[in-house]
Amino acid sequence: MAEIIYEPVPDSKLLGVMRAINGIRDAVAIVHGKSCCHADTLLFNILTGCHDDIRLVGSGIRSQDISVGGYRKLSLAIQSAYQEFNPRLIAVLVTSFTTLMGDDVDGIIKSIKRDVPCEICSFACPGYIGHASNGYEEVLSFLVRYMEGCLPEKGLINIVGFKPDDPHARADLEEIKRMLGTHGVRINSMLSGSSFDEIRTAPKASLNVVISRDGIACARLMEEVFNTPYIVVPYPFGWQGSLKFLEGIADALNISLNQDAILKERAQVKERLQGVYTYLQGIYGLPVAVVGDATRAKAISHFLGDELGLDVRLLCITGGYTQDVDLRSDIDVDELLISKDQFHIEEAIRSKDVSLVFGSTMEKRLCRELGIPLIRIFYPVLDAVSIAHMPYAGFEGVINLTETVINSIIGEG
Repeated sequence: MAEIIYEPVPDSKLLGVMRAINGIRDAVAIVHGKSCCHADTLLFNILTGCHDDIRLVGSGIRSQDISVGGYRKLSLAIQSAYQEFNPRLIAVLVTSFTTLMGDDVDGIIKSIKRDVPCEICSFACPGYIGHASNGYEEVLSFLVRYMEGCLPEKGLINIVGFKPDDPHARADLEEIKRMLGTHGVRINSMLSGSSFDEIRTAPKASLNVVISRDGIACARLMEEVFNTPYIVVPYPFGWQGSLKFLEGIADALNISLNQDAILKERAQVKERLQGVYTYLQGIYGLPVAVVGDATRAKAISHFLGDELGLDVRLLCITGGYTQDVDLRSDIDVDELLISKDQFHIEEAIRSKDVSLVFGSTMEKRLCRELGIPLIRIFYPVLDAVSIAHMPYAGFEGVINLTETVINSIIGEG
């Protein structure tokens, strides 16, 4: 048998820091390392983000620079980034190579601060000190030092842990804003997913809403520094997930939901689903696998099993916040697997004899081999785009997800 090489899931601290920084609309990330590190992160940024909003550059370090250090090249990169993008924040992402070189990055930043009138910071991102979730959490907690104390406003919240480069994230955010607005709740800041100034005014919100515990350290720090309370809610997939999302926020804000609006939403969803009732009967009990990050995977599994009646035979958590969390609680799955090993993930999928996989581009090859559909719902999605307004979250997402599932089945062959 020929040797099989499995590409690992991209799970470096560098990638997590990059995703968090790129969520700040007027920030620039500089990868201070060799071109391979810059090229890898740039590729994921381009393929999962907006092509007209690329704010990731490299410092131009080469192997021969190890003898003289990266002072000059990093200084030029910072100056060029400021002149080109006029950012409010520049973040230097220090990779393994420049860490081993012993570059005094903080000293370089301090020496150039007079010539670059914006905030400049650095993050240690060598490959041996953490995963993507660690990098994402570190950036969000770091941002607290820039926040300004102010009086909280009633009905104003921050969303913590939302990643704007997730599949369908832009449409999801619009649907979340629409649902919240129906009940008089407004979003003040997204961490990350806002401008730098919007993040600085995050304490103006009266509540931090943490999506599935991603960014929980940031929320705890804001509670300690600014007395901003927080709650943890699941990603609002499905009718029940969306309703729990709204109810959790309403309870924390001590407000009442607009029941007339909810009844109207329910009637609209019911009416549209009745038009595909026969198809829904046909997919009942369909065996499926869910492979993705903890933020979204458990929530989508609830929707698939509890509302669509699918048989979730495998739930595989590939990343995200899993510490001190009982991922198996209140969910009916045959097998729960927590793994980043693509070989083990694919072997688990094979063993379950599933007819549909909810995953990312990482599962494309296996699904093609098995002749089963793949619904791309988790990061990274490198072989598809989502530019239409088609949210998977919220009440509107119930319709879109159901349509996607049905079409993936009846469209095969």
